[in-house]
Amino acid sequence: MAEIKEIIDFAIKKEIEAFDLYSGIAKNSNNPAVQKLLEELANDELGHKEALENLSRAEEILNFDIDEVQDLKLSDHLQTTTIDEDSDLQETLVFAMKEEKGAYELYTRMAKAAQTEQNATIFQKLAQMELIHKNKLESLYDDMFYSDN
Repeated sequence: MAEIKEIIDFAIKKEIEAFDLYSGIAKNSNNPAVQKLLEELANDELGHKEALENLSRAEEILNFDIDEVQDLKLSDHLQTTTIDEDSDLQETLVFAMKEEKGAYELYTRMAKAAQTEQNATIFQKLAQMELIHKNKLESLYDDMFYSDN
């Protein structure tokens, strides 16, 4: 996977898989709040896909600015859950946080295994994109379920 195009194609495939997952669950959900959240997540994944499709050269990827965010690690302390059409908002948020954590960890491992510094940087940037998404979900979860404690 040394070629930049292969890295981008792989990342695009992962974004499409995430879009399909979130939009599929949203369509089957009986909870309007869950549907809305999952539709927003699906749209975010489409945005990631489109951004990746627009990065045609290595220089563009390497110069692509991605905000740094802190890993809140909130989902590290929550039990993994599966979701279905009857899942509530809390279960859905935990599921989505775990999905984003998995994507972040995948890209982080790929960055460490990369054979060139350029490829490592690309994977690090992709990991950061996933961490931003995870941070957004964890912040929402914190606001909704921990703010009263």
